Amino acid sequence: MKSHVRGMIFENIENQTLKTAFSSSNELAEKLKNENKKEVRKDHFTFIFDENGRILSDNSQYISNQHIATLQQNNINPPSIISLENNDMELLGLLVPLADGGMYFNAYNIQPMIQQTRIIPLMTGAGLLAIQLMILLISLPFSLHNLYRVNHIIEALEHYAKGKHSVRVDYKNNGDEFGQLGQEINLVLGRTQRLMGEVRDITSHVAHELRTPLTRLQHKLINISERVEGEELKELEQAIKETEQIQVLFRSIMRLSEVETGQVSHQKNKINAYEILHEVYEYYQPLAENYDIQLAIEASKKHFFYADKILIFQAIANLLDNAIKYAPESKVITLSIDSSLGNTFIKVTDQGKGIPDESLEFVTQRFKRLSSKNDVFGHGLGLTLIRAIASLHNGELILSNAQPGLCACLKLNSNEIN
Repeated sequence: MKSHVRGMIFENIENQTLKTAFSSSNELAEKLKNENKKEVRKDHFTFIFDENGRILSDNSQYISNQHIATLQQNNINPPSIISLENNDMELLGLLVPLADGGMYFNAYNIQPMIQQTRIIPLMTGAGLLAIQLMILLISLPFSLHNLYRVNHIIEALEHYAKGKHSVRVDYKNNGDEFGQLGQEINLVLGRTQRLMGEVRDITSHVAHELRTPLTRLQHKLINISERVEGEELKELEQAIKETEQIQVLFRSIMRLSEVETGQVSHQKNKINAYEILHEVYEYYQPLAENYDIQLAIEASKKHFFYADKILIFQAIANLLDNAIKYAPESKVITLSIDSSLGNTFIKVTDQGKGIPDESLEFVTQRFKRLSSKNDVFGHGLGLTLIRAIASLHNGELILSNAQPGLCACLKLNSNEIN
């Protein structure tokens, strides 16, 4: 700003017709009166002083004695740029010594100019802020839409990982990256589901085809065992027992395949919570007594939920059977049903050692067991079947450590009929 004012001062002096009057302060003051009549800028001032520092122009109200003293101290050749300040103005001008000892001071009040220039960065900042807000308003809906699409993809993958293999990403193939990603994910999920279905079908088919010849083999072994004694009889009895275990495995595989593929006949009916627990209780009471375990029921006789009674009975029975076999040290095994936020929670809680947290997801997979067959007989399909039954009811199997013991929970929608 000050550099700009200096240029204005020199340009102003060039335009003025005072060059021949710089030898006399009085002559210069006389000519200045004529020049001031043409002056239109209110921030421009021209001062003439005689050799005694007395002002000869008619604008003495804009300059103080202190300012005059400052000018007199600097009234030496060559001409110099001087700045004079007070509360009302800041004069920046060129001080020219005159031949008779007087002074010529051509100045501008730069205070209004500085105030005006301060508006520029404010306006620039306001403009940039407005642009940023406009960009934000334009980009926010687009960003929220993309965030929704990302969350939808994550949610679909989470549901698929939990066993809901029919879930797909809902996408619009509008040519962008998210549409292409959704399309590719659906292709992968579809192929994976198809391969898993083929594996289940093959397993079920093999089990079905082997079941009949295995049954014939078992009958022949039984017939032969009736005609032998001693060590041969023991060997045949062991072989018969092995064939029975294989048949149990085949039946479990076929049952699991039926449930997972939805081919099993099922119909949701209104079930009384207490009654179904009591039926399981009566069925397993003798086995629990053999292990010196007390069975407890915690359920309201007024609570009802909708499910296939046969499948839910099988699921609860399998959970209770696991609790007795894998937690025989339990004093009490609790069967309970409660509800919350429209969901029914069927729980079987023992007092055993529980399952390591890192293995809670592992044990629900096919043929996965934490103990060997020598400890507890089984094929590792029980929890897989229970999870499939829960999935068929649009629910889930939740395993958690009760410290002590394990809590196996079937989460179902209380009011879902279809």
